[in-house]
Amino acid sequence: TVGRQSNQSSPDAPRHTTLKRRMAAETTAFARALRNFLRGPSDDDVLRGELYELVSAGLMSPAQAEATMSASNRPMFCLQAMSATLRRADIDSMNMGRIDTSISVLVDLTGANERIFKSPIPLMYTRLLARFLSVFLVLMPLGLWQALGESWNHWATIPATFVISFFLFGIEEAGIQLEEPFSVLPIEAFCNGAIAAAADEMLAADGSKVFDEVPVV
Repeated sequence: TVGRQSNQSSPDAPRHTTLKRRMAAETTAFARALRNFLRGPSDDDVLRGELYELVSAGLMSPAQAEATMSASNRPMFCLQAMSATLRRADIDSMNMGRIDTSISVLVDLTGANERIFKSPIPLMYTRLLARFLSVFLVLMPLGLWQALGESWNHWATIPATFVISFFLFGIEEAGIQLEEPFSVLPIEAFCNGAIAAAADEMLAADGSKVFDEVPVV
């Protein structure tokens, strides 16, 4: 949304073309910085490489890339960079207000992601579930003994207990994973295939001037 609004609101001038490209790059950097926040320190080298790709493309200064890596809250730093780029744009106040509102929405969404990430289910609940489930499954053969008495020497008790344990422990593991889903979600695909690709496509379409052509009737 920010990229589309920036393309629509900025005049067709070399200076504003540079600012539009920079806004798109900073929007992409924000998405990747948010991914880095959710992934943790193991993603730092990947983020640094992505930022310096923007530096190589002339869309970000080396100082800004290093400042982003040094920031205590990298997504918010990228949003502040987008706001700074917006201030440098010579556009009317109404369009500037609309873009600023979109950036504010990103700020709110970033805060929501941080609250989800930093507010896991208390460990005591996870331990209680694991202990209860373990005791339940240990005692399960006693409950199945009589019910499976028609099988030879109650032999069906063992595979029945194994199958039930497999599914119940699988449900427990799924619940634990849902407490912190960001480690398994394909966030890289969202950043590269959706956000970055969409920003590049909008810039390419705006630069091609195909929308300025009047159809011949």
